Amino acid sequence: MTIRRGQAGFTLVEIIVMIVLVSIAMVGVMAAYQHAMRHGADPVHQTRALKLGQAYLEEILGKRFDENTGQGGIPRCNSTDAGAQPCSSTFGPDGGETRDLYDDVDDYHGLDLSPPTDANGNALTGYNGFRLRVQVVNAGNELAGLNNADAKRIDVTVTTPRGNDFQFSGYRVNF
Repeated sequence: MTIRRGQAGFTLVEIIVMIVLVSIAMVGVMAAYQHAMRHGADPVHQTRALKLGQAYLEEILGKRFDENTGQGGIPRCNSTDAGAQPCSSTFGPDGGETRDLYDDVDDYHGLDLSPPTDANGNALTGYNGFRLRVQVVNAGNELAGLNNADAKRIDVTVTTPRGNDFQFSGYRVNF
């Protein structure tokens, strides 16, 4: 009978300890992987929400202050200028206006789109699952030295498919 000395290898105890350690490490790796998979689209949704909110806010701020304000802001509604009329007291589309005919900022009040559309009613590509809401309020008292009816705050809220809300605000002043 020959006795071998210096055999190399792992004992059963060493193998079991190694399996336990690798299993513990895999739990941590899988938890990190699960988190990455769950939140991997968030930066894309945030970027799209930013683009959408800015686009709508720019579209709205490009319109007249009020239905009774002249083109280019002259004459201002509620002013003493010749031909000036009182500012409208109602917010929302005037007389059955559709979005492609909105001509002043408060026409957008109450707009709620899911999915968001362009001015002609066509769904925007890449925005399925997004929701867009617009609220317009008198806000002159939020700005120094103005009557409440002399400024409107436009709040655009974009909700991503994951339910995160992004709010964009701007002021349109009766100048």
